Amino acid sequence: MADEADRARQLANLFARMAEDIDDYRTKHFNELSPAQCTVFEDAIERLDDAHDDFTSVAIKATLNSIEKDIPKIAAITTQAGDALQHLKNVAAVAKIASSLAALAAAVTTADYGLIPGAIEDINAVLNKTQAS
Repeated sequence: MADEADRARQLANLFARMAEDIDDYRTKHFNELSPAQCTVFEDAIERLDDAHDDFTSVAIKATLNSIEKDIPKIAAITTQAGDALQHLKNVAAVAKIASSLAALAAAVTTADYGLIPGAIEDINAVLNKTQAS
């Protein structure tokens, strides 16, 4: 499944890059374009962005299927992090937990399965460190 997610993520990134390139061209040459030409570019950008979103969705679904066994770990670690956030007074510790949670969320939502186990371990390490302090 991770291969499917990787391929979908690759396609999503390609379509996003094409949309950005077309938008950059449109912006750079805006004064030279007719309203009809602007509309053509805007429509193309919108369709490319839609393709990006569709492939990102495929990648996330494939990643969720791949991490099915990790979901209880994710649920447990995020619950522990939430509990820790209720009691911590150290701003640096809270910032580390927040950063680690954001990294985990980014790994899941960008369908980067390879980063998910490490993100879980990072949160666990931060929580263990804050409990030891």
